[in-house]
Amino acid sequence: MAPAETSTGFLRIAHRDLRTAMAMADSSLFEESTWGFHLQQAIEKALKAWLLVLSPEQPPFSHNLRLLFLMLRDQDAAVEPFLGLSRFTLFAVVWRYDEDPELEHLNRTAWNQLCTELLAHVDELVSYSQ
Repeated sequence: MAPAETSTGFLRIAHRDLRTAMAMADSSLFEESTWGFHLQQAIEKALKAWLLVLSPEQPPFSHNLRLLFLMLRDQDAAVEPFLGLSRFTLFAVVWRYDEDPELEHLNRTAWNQLCTELLAHVDELVSYSQ
C-alpha cells in the first residue's frame, strides 16, 4: 500500500482517523491520549491535504501541527478558526509514548466537532480544486 500523495488521499485517511476519534468520545472507555492521537492524525492529514490544494509540493513528514498551520498561513490560507487544534501536536510526539500521560480532561465532543469543521472546509477546497 502506497502512502498518500494527493489531497484526496490525505483527506480519505483524515476522515478514517476522525471516525476513530469520534468513536472514542466516551472517556470512561478510551484513554484521552489514545483519542487525542487519532484526532491529531485526522488534523495532520487534513492540513497536508490543504497544503496540496495550494501547492503541488509534498508536505513535510512532520506531526507538528503548528508547523503545518504556519505553512498554510504563509500561503495566505484562512487558518484562524482552526488554530486551536495545534494543541494536539503533543498527542503525536509526546503523549503516545508516555507511560502515564497527564490528562487534560478535554471536551472530546467540542474538539471532535472542530476537527469535523476543518475536514469539511478542506473537503470543499479539494472539490473546488479538481
